[in-house]
Amino acid sequence: MNIYLLCVLCKDHGMEIHSSEDIRLYPGQGVKALYRDIIDNFQSIGFFLRPIEDSMGVSSLEDVQQRGGLVQFNRVLLVLTILKLNNKDSDIFDIWWNYHAPDGPALFERMSKQEHIKVHLCDERGTLSLFRANNSFKTFFACLPKILSRSAPWTEVEFERAVAKFCAENHPKKSLWSMVQRSFMNPVIETDRQLNPDDYPGFIPNDLRVFYAYTPDMGHCIKIIPSNLEAQVNTGDPQQFLLAAPVRSVLRCGFRWLRGYPVAPVPFIPGYGLATPPEDIEF
Repeated sequence: MNIYLLCVLCKDHGMEIHSSEDIRLYPGQGVKALYRDIIDNFQSIGFFLRPIEDSMGVSSLEDVQQRGGLVQFNRVLLVLTILKLNNKDSDIFDIWWNYHAPDGPALFERMSKQEHIKVHLCDERGTLSLFRANNSFKTFFACLPKILSRSAPWTEVEFERAVAKFCAENHPKKSLWSMVQRSFMNPVIETDRQLNPDDYPGFIPNDLRVFYAYTPDMGHCIKIIPSNLEAQVNTGDPQQFLLAAPVRSVLRCGFRWLRGYPVAPVPFIPGYGLATPPEDIEF
């Protein structure tokens, strides 16, 4: 799997800002770029993607799905954004972010504040189709600096090697898409069912009832802080580290309290989420 990265600094750092019309890609290439939008005349981070085969079948963008994950490979923390075009497994693009690059913190901050992203579908001539979407990565990027700023810096070479080795072990790209189930440490629990603890068929301790949540993929849950993130919680906002775990997992593993929030020994795996057995899920 080839990984192409295009990282440019914002104008305050004295680096070039691209025009969207100047970006040219190889087949299969996906990049992120800070560019000046010609139509809206403002600077933003956009995604530029070119399918492996330039064909009429992918000449327009009708839908762009977004997922993000934090992957630990050896000592390098890799931030992954992944885009799926028109719900096709053949058109999945992985874009990797290096926090310890010279422009890393500035790009992360911009992504945490940018309300929308524009995804450009390209061929050899430039942009074929443009899709404007809400920036689903906004909360994801707002959470990341709390962890990444404490990590020991790595070199650009170490970062590129880690990306290449990780991708080689997780080929094809649809494996990455399946692995990254949701945005990392997203404090917003998305659900289409408005349930409360009384709807749970079993017993929930009174002090945990306020942390109850129902999620579409894991059903009845308790929002907990994984014990392996306790160090970050001691110096950060505990709410940013709450993750929904199945009620069965929390009650079986046990819990304790830290700064008024439940902490449970449910392993958190960067880039994947909570490691809980499927049989604990209750709908």
